This record gives sequence, C-alpha cells and structure tokens, in this order.
Amino acid sequence: MQLNPQLRLILETKRPTNNPQQNLAVITGLLKQQGASYVVDAFNNVTVDLGGVTCFTAHTDTVDNKLGTNTLNIDTKGIITVKGGGVLGADCGSGMYIMLRMIAAQVQGLYVFFATEEMGRIGSSAYTMPDHIKHCVSFDRKGTDNLITHQMGEQGCSDAFADAFIAAFDLPYKKDPTGSFTDSYSFFGKVSECINLSVGYYDQHSKNERQDLPFLEKLVDACIVMDWAALPAERDPTADPVYEDDYWGIRYYNKANWTSSPSARNDAYEGIVTWK
Repeated sequence: MQLNPQLRLILETKRPTNNPQQNLAVITGLLKQQGASYVVDAFNNVTVDLGGVTCFTAHTDTVDNKLGTNTLNIDTKGIITVKGGGVLGADCGSGMYIMLRMIAAQVQGLYVFFATEEMGRIGSSAYTMPDHIKHCVSFDRKGTDNLITHQMGEQGCSDAFADAFIAAFDLPYKKDPTGSFTDSYSFFGKVSECINLSVGYYDQHSKNERQDLPFLEKLVDACIVMDWAALPAERDPTADPVYEDDYWGIRYYNKANWTSSPSARNDAYEGIVTWK
C-alpha cells in the first residue's frame, strides 16, 4: 500500500517532546506545502481556522528523547513499524496526518496542532478555546473503534453526542469510558462535547509501536465526508463533573476542588502518567 508523502515525513521524523521548535517546523512546513494559512502562538501551538463549531486536535510531539530519523517498514497488510524496533510516532503523527488531509479537503473546523502534550498537555492547557466551539475531537487513541466518552473517569461528552456520532460516521465506533487523557481533556470545562477517537495505532510509547495504514486511510475518508456541524451539543461544561466509575482509582480530594480551570485539573491529577 502506498504511503502518503506527508505521513511518511511525519513518521520518519523523530519529534521529541523537548524539541518544540523542531516539531513546529515539521507541521508548519507541511501546512505551507498545501497552502494553508495558520497562526502560531507563544506555546508553539499551530491553529488553522476553517470556521464551524468543531475543534480538531492532535499533538506534534512524541516520547522520543532525541532528534533523528526512523527507517520505516510496511508489511503486506499495511502495518507500519520502525525497522529494527522503535517509537514510530503514530501517537500522535497519525492525528496530524488526518487533520492535514481534512484541511486540504476544506472540511469546516478549527484545527489545532498542540505542542508538548507528552509532557502533560502543556500546549493545550495554555490554549484559549474560542467561545463558539461546541465540539472538541482529538485523534489520539489506540485501536480502531474507540469513541472515548470519559477521560480519567470524567464524562466529556453527552450520550446524545456519542450516539449521533456513531449513527452518522462511516466506520463502526463504540462508546468507551476508559480513556486516560489527551488534549481534548483540557477543554472539559469550556467545550460541551469533548472526545478522543481511535486512529489505528497500537503499543504507543514503546519500541513495538505500529500503525494500521489501511484503517487510517479509511478513517481519513470518513472524517472528510462527516457532517460534524450536525452533531448535537448537550453536555453542560460548567456543571460539576460526572464520573462513569472509579476506573482510574482517583477522585478530586473533595468537591470543593472542582474548577473549570485546566491548570487546577492538572494539579489534581499530578503524577498520573499520560498514556492513551
């Protein structure tokens, strides 16, 4: 199966979380190639605004600890790995690729490529989400069918939104409350409907990381034809948090600690590992 040149560049380039300037150069270079207008903020987040009420997110960094390149291997089933083993960077390079393809197709939305997610969502925690945004969709989940409705046990989207998405989307997804957290979690207190979607990677953060390329291309196609604006927005982001269960074994110390501030939520979850 042919590997798109944009995806090849993303996955061949090691993108250590402690090198935000290099990671910034990767995404801005790709956006320039396709003629997209973008804005870079003080935290190296990159925003492309194509209107609408849905924000799409991915992060530009990986858990690599040094600069360099990957030599890719693609097997007969279209599974991409690093030759000899290594961090592939599909977390979250695959999400970057999906968003680039959606931007090229002029799908309405606010696209934000966040910096330094792997260090604790530094980029997204510092980002000011516009008031008109009603949905926040992260492309940063393992597997091929998870619609993450809860992160750290906390509900991020309404059943109405999740059910409408599942009914309308061209690929079969199912509700999953077992998410840890990614950039969309930073906006639970601001945006009505916040989710994370499987993009077909596995064993992220490890030398065995791999990406299912055929699934990824099907996902790109489904995202391009989806009517995102038609999805409902029913969850009240300013209300007290609702938990599915104690899956992560944590709670705020008491109800008084609740706040819509992302920084306060970070403090509450200090020390929790940010796996997907």
